[in-house]
Amino acid sequence: MQVERVRRYVLSSLVCSVVLLHATAVAALGATGGTAGGARQGLFVMSVLFGLLAIVAVRLINRRPVLTPWLAVALVIPTVVYWLILRVLAA
Repeated sequence: MQVERVRRYVLSSLVCSVVLLHATAVAALGATGGTAGGARQGLFVMSVLFGLLAIVAVRLINRRPVLTPWLAVALVIPTVVYWLILRVLAA
């Protein structure tokens, strides 16, 4: 029983690390480059989708319901950060 639990923890950590690393890289690319028409917004959307994918994958690995308030957090926080970045870059 304990081995299964540890396996789920390790797999969840691995999924989060890999997927969120990609989300961060795409978001950073969107913040620093991607000035072609709509590229910045497209990279932002990809970053949010990577974050949502990480949350859903971890919930499925741990056999929990997929719909959770954390999905709303995954949409709100990146949107606020993106808005703040645009405000700073526009100033």
